[in-house]
Amino acid sequence: MTVMGIIGCRIFEDEIVHVLANDPEAEKIYLIKNEENIGLLHKLKSQGLDPVVLPFYELRTYLKQSDEFSIIVQLQEIGLHTDPARLKSKTYTNLNLMSRFADGILLFYGLCGHAFSRMQKDFSYFRCSLKLLQDRSAGEPAQPLEDCIAAALGGNSRYREILKSNSDTFFLTPMWAGNWKTAFRADEKFFPGFEFTPENLRELGYRKVAKVNTGLSYEPDFEKKIEEFALNFGFEVVELKGSKEIAQESYILMQKMLLNPLKA
Repeated sequence: MTVMGIIGCRIFEDEIVHVLANDPEAEKIYLIKNEENIGLLHKLKSQGLDPVVLPFYELRTYLKQSDEFSIIVQLQEIGLHTDPARLKSKTYTNLNLMSRFADGILLFYGLCGHAFSRMQKDFSYFRCSLKLLQDRSAGEPAQPLEDCIAAALGGNSRYREILKSNSDTFFLTPMWAGNWKTAFRADEKFFPGFEFTPENLRELGYRKVAKVNTGLSYEPDFEKKIEEFALNFGFEVVELKGSKEIAQESYILMQKMLLNPLKA
C-alpha cells in the first residue's frame, strides 16, 4: 500500500481536481472531513470520482483494508496568507497528522511570504517525503514557487517578467475571483489599519485586474466575477494566459517518487 498526502490552500482546489481526475493511478481518494473540503468534494463528484470523506482518526482503519495507491487530501482555508504565523502553525499541525499515514506529502502552496522557508529543516525527522509545488523552468534548478499566482502563471521567472509590465495589476485566478471577499476579509480589517476598499487599493497603485486563465473550468462564472470585481473597484480588465503545468508536474513527480522511487 502506498499513500500520498496532499495539504493545500483552497485556492488550488481546481488544480487538485484536475490532477486527481486525470490520474489513472489514483485508485482511492480520501478527503478529511471538514468544511474546507466541501467544494473539492462537489467538484470531484462532478468529474465522476467518489472520494471517501472521513475524519483523521478513522483513516488508519480504512487504509489497513486497502492495497491500493491512495490519496489523502486536506485543504486549508483561504486567507491564511494574511497571517503567516497562523498559516505556518496550522499547516505544521496538519503535516504532523498526515505524516502518520502518508509515504509522501505534497503541499499545494508556494513559499507564501517565506512561511514555509524552513519547512524541510523543521521536518527533517519525517520518514515521508515532503515537497512544496516546484518550479522546474528549463535551464534552472528546481525551486519552490513564490506564491499561488506564480504557480498559475507558469513559474517564478514568468511571474517576475509579467510584474515588470503589470505593476499596477491585481491578479485573479478562478478561485481567487470567486473567493476574494473571504480571502482578503473585505468586511474586516485586511491588515491593522487597512481596509480592502477601492480607495486603498488605488492608493497602493492598482489600476487593473488581470483575469488569469489557467484553462480550468471547475469554478463557474469566472468572467462574470472578474467583471464584478472590476466594476466594484473601477479597474480595467486585462487577460493573461495561465497554466496548470506546475501543479501537474509537481503531482506527477511526487507520485513517481512514491511508486517508482528508482526511476524518479
